[in-house]
Amino acid sequence: MYIKADVKRPNGAPGKGLNPRDSVVLIDIDDIAYFPNRNDAGVVVEEDVVLIPGAYGIEIYMTPGTVELTSASEGDPDAEGYTPSLKFNHPGNEREVREFKTNWLGRNCIAFVRYCSGKATDMLGSPCNPMRLTSSYTGNNEQNMNEMTLTQAMKGDDIAIYEGTVPLSEPVATVTGGSTSVTYGGDGRYQLSSGEAVIATITGGSHGAIVTLVGCAGTSPTVSTATDILLKEGKTWTGSEGSLLTLKAFKKAAEGEHAIVWIEQSRYEA
Repeated sequence: MYIKADVKRPNGAPGKGLNPRDSVVLIDIDDIAYFPNRNDAGVVVEEDVVLIPGAYGIEIYMTPGTVELTSASEGDPDAEGYTPSLKFNHPGNEREVREFKTNWLGRNCIAFVRYCSGKATDMLGSPCNPMRLTSSYTGNNEQNMNEMTLTQAMKGDDIAIYEGTVPLSEPVATVTGGSTSVTYGGDGRYQLSSGEAVIATITGGSHGAIVTLVGCAGTSPTVSTATDILLKEGKTWTGSEGSLLTLKAFKKAAEGEHAIVWIEQSRYEA
């Protein structure tokens, strides 16, 4: 639940401009198998968005410096809410972007905005109140570009903070069948392979890193609580096809072999 608290000045230079990555990730609402709720304070989504088998999010390039993220509150008393919106430019008018505009016009989606600074991912929209695309193309002697705008269909919740991993077409890495360890290569999803094994360690990574293990068909590997992996209630996770396990790294010592412990954030069992 939300507990009333002071809102003090953040550290650093909190008012400077955003520094997002140069692509936004879109997920078609029709591809979502499970959409987690926000926590009791109404902002943070702690679990992963789960897609149907074979589905994935797509990335759209955004020209740096053109990204504008807004969320204005509006409405009469007893009917107030937010309308999040994302606006950005995409250079040129090549076949790929024309096909994107044609096929995503009228489509319901959610959007993920990721940041270069390590700031948590922002998530806009939900299955019940999705984002909708509008676009405008301009070509002349000064510019050749598309302006894209994604706006929530109705007023509702503010922009969410998403603590899961973003489902893309390619995983960060594929874990070899029979492996008992996962090598960290960046935040994101790690595809497990068929083979009997108990995964007991994740090597590499630093405080705050997040990985999601993706289950596989065939013989399912498992993850159990170990020295460097802590699972909720000590419950073993089975990596069957469609199942997800998200772990976050916490630094518990200055250095040493067991300085990092990976703690379960969420799981989805197919």
